[in-house]
Amino acid sequence: MTRNADAAAEGDDAGSMSRRGFFRAGAAGAAVAAGVAAGSGTVAAQYDGWLEGVSNYDGTHDYRGQDEVTVEVGAGENGLRFGPAAILIDPGATVVWEWTGQGGGHNVVEENGAFDSGSAVAEEGTTFEHTFEDAGDGDTFNYYCGPHQSVGMKGVVAVGSVDDDLVDPQAEGGDGSDGGDGEGSGASGYGDWFENVGNYEGTRDLRGQDEVTVAVGGGENGLLFDPPAILVDQGTTVVWEWTGQGGGHNVVEENGAFDSGSAVAEEGTTFEHTFEDAGEGDVFRYACEPHQSVGMKGAVAVGAVDDDLLGGEGGSGGSGGGSGLSASDIGTLALGFGFAGALLVPLFYAAHQMAERNADRNA
Repeated sequence: MTRNADAAAEGDDAGSMSRRGFFRAGAAGAAVAAGVAAGSGTVAAQYDGWLEGVSNYDGTHDYRGQDEVTVEVGAGENGLRFGPAAILIDPGATVVWEWTGQGGGHNVVEENGAFDSGSAVAEEGTTFEHTFEDAGDGDTFNYYCGPHQSVGMKGVVAVGSVDDDLVDPQAEGGDGSDGGDGEGSGASGYGDWFENVGNYEGTRDLRGQDEVTVAVGGGENGLLFDPPAILVDQGTTVVWEWTGQGGGHNVVEENGAFDSGSAVAEEGTTFEHTFEDAGEGDVFRYACEPHQSVGMKGAVAVGAVDDDLLGGEGGSGGSGGGSGLSASDIGTLALGFGFAGALLVPLFYAAHQMAERNADRNA
């Protein structure tokens, strides 16, 4: 990032600006602003649903009375949030977005073009700012990170007033950027490995099978392994198969036990590893390197694991669930056959009577 003409004219320190990769939107950019009225009602409906699914959104942080406000770019446990997600400022206040260096490359793009930081960058300390001098009371600016909008990296700047629950940043003692994405603490057998893995719900028990398949690029956004945790026998071969979703992926065990190589995106790509030298209770934790920070992680447990076990059926992990009938299925079939039999008995009896009458006539 290079220092621009506005910064040079103001006499800022050149070394500092070059190191931080400073962007300035400038006052002229504010004239492009297109205000979007804030929504009302439930939390999910605030801002017309813009922040629905944004895990660290807890209301609008009230920064009125401050000339300059800072928002973190790359907040949250995985570096995939703006922190705070929603802020309220006075007309004329300047918002400075500052990169944390977490979560990969990010940018800041207002949905209607009011401000745009440009191409995504990852360097910690990079900043971009915009002054809302032409914004009116009640104007709302929805913005996002281009590469990570689909995983909830979105934010809002409200000006003057907003119909939302207000959060006092001083009383809260933070910037509201702590929201993680995890859906569980992870099993003791895996430590905290699955803390931010959205589809982890236990270990899929696939023992008794010679070969097991795990989808690479599962989930709604193609950024998960499915199933993420599996239990296999010693000597079982695990085949990872690419779905073609979510971009380029690879499969890398954290201690080097297996590694698929460079990330690839082609659907149908496969990589396999046979756990012939694994011992009872061994656990192999692995990740997709480009997407580990967003929870694309998995584990293979061998023989036994300290975790809730799920049945082999019902997943996309090649479990080959059985087709046996349950007790309730058998009961239902028995009732069905019994009902059918009750209908057929009179028909058979009538046919028998007719046959006897025909025999008497022939005699």
